[in-house]
Amino acid sequence: MTLAILAGVLVYAPTMLDDAAFLAAFAVAGSAVALSVLVPWRRLPLWLSAAVPLLDMLAIGLAVESGFRVSMLLILPVLWMATVFGATGVVVAVAAGTLAAWGTRVLGTAHFDGDDIPRLFILPLVLLAVALYVHLAERRSAARRDLLARQSSLVEEILADARYNERLLQSILNTVDVGVVALDADGRVTLVNRAYTAATQGRLRVGDDARERARARGETPDRRRGPVTTYAADGQTPLRPDESPLARAAGGHDIERELIWWDFGPGLARRAYRVSANQLQRADGRPAGAVVVYQDLTSEMAALAEREDFVSAVSHEVRTPLTSVVGYLELAAEDPSLPPVVREHLAVAERNAERIQDIVAALLDAATVRERVEICHAPLDLRDVVAEAVEDHRPRATAGGVVVELHDGMPLPVDGDRLRLAQVLANVLSNAVKYSHAGGRVDVVAEPVDNEVVVRVADTGIGIAPEDQARLFTRFYRAAAVRRGDVPGTGLGLHLAREIVEAHGGTIALRSALGEGTEVTIVLPLAGRPSARRAGGAG
Repeated sequence: MTLAILAGVLVYAPTMLDDAAFLAAFAVAGSAVALSVLVPWRRLPLWLSAAVPLLDMLAIGLAVESGFRVSMLLILPVLWMATVFGATGVVVAVAAGTLAAWGTRVLGTAHFDGDDIPRLFILPLVLLAVALYVHLAERRSAARRDLLARQSSLVEEILADARYNERLLQSILNTVDVGVVALDADGRVTLVNRAYTAATQGRLRVGDDARERARARGETPDRRRGPVTTYAADGQTPLRPDESPLARAAGGHDIERELIWWDFGPGLARRAYRVSANQLQRADGRPAGAVVVYQDLTSEMAALAEREDFVSAVSHEVRTPLTSVVGYLELAAEDPSLPPVVREHLAVAERNAERIQDIVAALLDAATVRERVEICHAPLDLRDVVAEAVEDHRPRATAGGVVVELHDGMPLPVDGDRLRLAQVLANVLSNAVKYSHAGGRVDVVAEPVDNEVVVRVADTGIGIAPEDQARLFTRFYRAAAVRRGDVPGTGLGLHLAREIVEAHGGTIALRSALGEGTEVTIVLPLAGRPSARRAGGAG
């Protein structure tokens, strides 16, 4: 700007170069430029750099003294000092700028006229306003920079924590021995842990579409390694592509501890997995994907099969000599010459032998339904089966002081296995009677409801604790209170009942309150009509 002024003076007012004050102004401005270029200001204290704008103000003041009207240029060094030196810079800059604008008039050595009012009074106020505005704007800018710096630091900390948590999660998932697959809202794989990769030999990768994989044949197909065929819990029923756990999870369905089997092809052992899937949601409730977990139960299933084979083999071996023992006890008890004490002892031995026979029969039944319950379907009236079961248990109930009441009405035609259904009712009624106290009551209701037959057996017995109810249909399970009591049992009755009812396309459920009694509900489809309920375990 100084050079531009000098060029204008040379063209339009060269006589001003004879003015000593004007030449001094250019000399001071040149010195300021030289200082700003030559001095290494970054190595010096910041306040020393104020020499440059102060020299600029001095140069402008000298130019004004020479009669050259450039006092407006005082705004530039004022901006500089107000920006760099804060409140102190505002005070110094406004004071120095005012002195430079007033010059010798402040000393009373120069003539003062009305044309000088803007320069002498308005300009200092403008300089003050500009300096304050710039100072406040710089403070706001500094506050914003500080806020941004703190936010940036916070974001960096959050990102660092997120990266750490991601590494921690990845390490945990790769350490556990269960397979884990994560899907996004579109059904694409976002995470596969080491256990699942090892189980499937890398057939599923991040970025794969779970639905397309399922439709391609098997849950995790790969042309180089062959398909994996998925079977239901029975190990015999192949699952359709849309029934595979990954496809169902991608479709928005939760899965609760379902057993599946994977067949990797001829010559390779099958693997059993317990699968669970949970849907994820964003904060606004929109779907965010799903997590599918596979727990390898192959060893447990093999051990269970071996145990049941062992129990079945032992039961078969025990049945024959036990039948002989019971027979000879009956023969011995018929001897009229026996003393009363011996006859009483033989009666105790016979009762316990018959109890062992019942246990052996239950164990053999459990072994026969391990894979699949065989049902001989035939038309029958379930009302007759219920009535026979009630009559069979009435003598024992009467002996224990328990009333058994049957409430039935119209015929109940079903298509099923009479012996198996009688076994179900016998197990349920037996539990209702033996777990009821003297003076208790068992009510049996059999009635049609829509397209189904509903049988309810409600007792006023000891009831079942909530923590035991979910496991009562599990094989060999008996509630803790029952195990501590003197009522015998194997824990197989309700399990066998559920297997038989489900084989008929029905359901069995239990509702109980501790100390108040238990109600068991059996639902079967009417003959010739499909059940409105999905066949599956209850309880």
